[in-house]
Amino acid sequence: MTVLKKRYWFALHPDISSPIGGVKQAHRFAEVLVDCGREATIIQQSADFHPGWFTSRVATIALDDWRQRKDLSPEKDVVVLPETFIKVFDSYAPGLPKIIFNQNAAYSFGLGSKKADIAPAKVLELYRHPELLHVLCVSEHDQRLLRQGFSLAGAGISRLLNGIESDVFCPSGSKKLQIAYMPRKNGRDAAVVAAMLKAQSWFSDWQLVPIKNRSQSEVAEILQQSIAFMAFGHPEGFGLPLAEALACGCALIGYSGLGGRELFDLATEHDVGLEVAYGDWLGFIEAFAALDRSLRREKAAVLKALLKASKAVRIRYSTEAMRQSVLDSLSRWEDKLSVGFSFDTSLPLSAISP
Repeated sequence: MTVLKKRYWFALHPDISSPIGGVKQAHRFAEVLVDCGREATIIQQSADFHPGWFTSRVATIALDDWRQRKDLSPEKDVVVLPETFIKVFDSYAPGLPKIIFNQNAAYSFGLGSKKADIAPAKVLELYRHPELLHVLCVSEHDQRLLRQGFSLAGAGISRLLNGIESDVFCPSGSKKLQIAYMPRKNGRDAAVVAAMLKAQSWFSDWQLVPIKNRSQSEVAEILQQSIAFMAFGHPEGFGLPLAEALACGCALIGYSGLGGRELFDLATEHDVGLEVAYGDWLGFIEAFAALDRSLRREKAAVLKALLKASKAVRIRYSTEAMRQSVLDSLSRWEDKLSVGFSFDTSLPLSAISP
């Protein structure tokens, strides 16, 4: 029997040029599939579009051209949808097997968008759709949430380890009394905490640097210069900026977003991290005041701990670890294609009421 080479089609539209970590990681996932001998293509509004803030070697196709293809078949073609596409799951490429690349389980329910127009019970129903081949997530928290909260069978869920590009995100040069942060998520919290920090008498020697609409190399340079990263993402599926900040030798202070808790745990193990409860503005002030005191008393020890944490996160979340996590999971869904597939669940649809 001839084994058809699998083709993966990643739905990434509309075209968005602003820096969004999930877009980059979809490209990285597609690159790993190509390295594993599969074909992978990004479906975009325009085939010529590229976000511009990171590099990618994945082929692209325009959405209109993809819709006109006559050679798609369930034996060889798999569509990869982000969790934000769950509400169009029924109508997107009907008849083809699909993977949900779930980089933030909360976004399945519309959290983080301006309009949550799908009922939670409908979301859970769609995660049991007969065309759903597999679900991939990117954190320990979301893996547990999908298994227990969504009540999905573990065999249909795999964890993909996000890989940090350690040639870009690594310690470099000397540190400043500088705190980097990204105001894109929970911007009001960021603005309030920034104002409160500037009002502190001990903060006069410090600088705050917002990261917004920067290229990957520019982000890395800011993080390398900063001694701390202030996190406002909530909810988070993983929190790639947290990992990249740690890799650049930053202390972590702020919201874990739940999905980023494993990164805060790693930082805490090295005494360079403190998770702040969501909405606890005073927690930020107290944590940075403590960091300021530590730097004045034992700066060398703090810098040494930051380097150890950087090494640890770059090992745990290396690009090779990401590649291996894909290899470990690949057969779990491709084996289903060879025999016909149905997504197993521990909770029957009849048990879900609107």
